[in-house]
Amino acid sequence: MTFRFNPRKATEVASLLIQMEGGRLNVMKLVKLVYLVDRLSIAKRGIPVVGGVYYSMRNGPVTSELLDLINAGKLADESDSSWQQFIQDREGCTVSSVPGSEITCTCTSEAEKRLIQEIYREHGSKDQWALRDWCHQNCAEWTPLQNGREQIEIEQIAASVGKSPSEVEHISENAAESNLLTSFFSRRPPTEYA
Repeated sequence: MTFRFNPRKATEVASLLIQMEGGRLNVMKLVKLVYLVDRLSIAKRGIPVVGGVYYSMRNGPVTSELLDLINAGKLADESDSSWQQFIQDREGCTVSSVPGSEITCTCTSEAEKRLIQEIYREHGSKDQWALRDWCHQNCAEWTPLQNGREQIEIEQIAASVGKSPSEVEHISENAAESNLLTSFFSRRPPTEYA
């Protein structure tokens, strides 16, 4: 089970982290920091900030949709284009803020901003390789792989951050309910017949 990915929140979180880094950030470091924000949020609140489908890959855990945004600027079936508005196209191994743009956080709460700041305080001084190594050593839900990817379920993350079996079950139920509500309210109204 996963919580649905929120592209606007992903843009806000990434923009804040890029700003903290001085306007330019290594892609692998960004992906790891966003994953760790979600992981910390699951530990403290039982829900992620950004959500999405998580995978174990050779260089550690990743959020699949975030990588898609970084690589393409937009998700295939998504109308939200805030990533393109605030974050420049990937240049090699880095992404940068769009010059002169400053994102207004309309979806990210003050509590979530504090989680982002906490992760950056702990890990911001690390480069992408040190951060990868930290994730390898400290994210028990990550599976070492030489090639390919393996999905990390929200229940695995919750258990790894110390949630009890009943808390893990509750988080899984919340993810299912959240996804159902999101899909219900995101449906377009039916067209009227002439």
